[in-house]
Amino acid sequence: MARVFAGQPERLAAAWRRVRFAEARKDGGPPRNQLDSVVEPFIREVGRKLEGKEGSPWSRTRAVLRLEPGRGARALHEEFAALRRCLVDAVEALGGGDAERAVVNQALDEAVDSSVALMERLGNPLAPRPRVHFAGLVVQLFEKQPVAIHERPALNEEHERLAMH
Repeated sequence: MARVFAGQPERLAAAWRRVRFAEARKDGGPPRNQLDSVVEPFIREVGRKLEGKEGSPWSRTRAVLRLEPGRGARALHEEFAALRRCLVDAVEALGGGDAERAVVNQALDEAVDSSVALMERLGNPLAPRPRVHFAGLVVQLFEKQPVAIHERPALNEEHERLAMH
C-alpha cells in the first residue's frame, strides 16, 4: 500500500481529480482546484510516512499551494474532504487497516489546519502561524471578476445625424 502512495501518487491524484470534476459539474463549471499542484507530492509524502519516515508529510511536501482567499476556507475544506475520501478508500482497497488509516487522517488533518491558517494569514498577517509548516511555496490567487461590457445605448436617428456633423 505504501508503495502505491509513494511510487504512484498520480493514480490516486487522478481519482481525486475525477471526484472534483464530478462535484464541479453539479455547479455547471470546471473545477477550480487550489490543491491541484500539491496533491501528487503530498500523496507521495504520505506514502513515505506509511513506509516509516518520520515527520509530517505536509512539512515535507514541496509544491506550490495556490490559495484563493476570496473563495474562503470552505472551498479548501471541500477539496481536502474529497482527497480524504479518495485516500481512505485507497487504504481500504489496498488492504490497509486502522493504523494506515490513522496515518492518512493525521496527515490530512495537519494539511487542512495548515492551509486554513495560511489563508487566514494572507488576510491578516497577525493571525496565528500554522502549527505544521508547509514546505512549499504559497501563492495568493485573486478571482477574476467578469469584465462588464457596457453597450452603447441605441441612439435615435436624430442624434445619429447630429453626431455626423
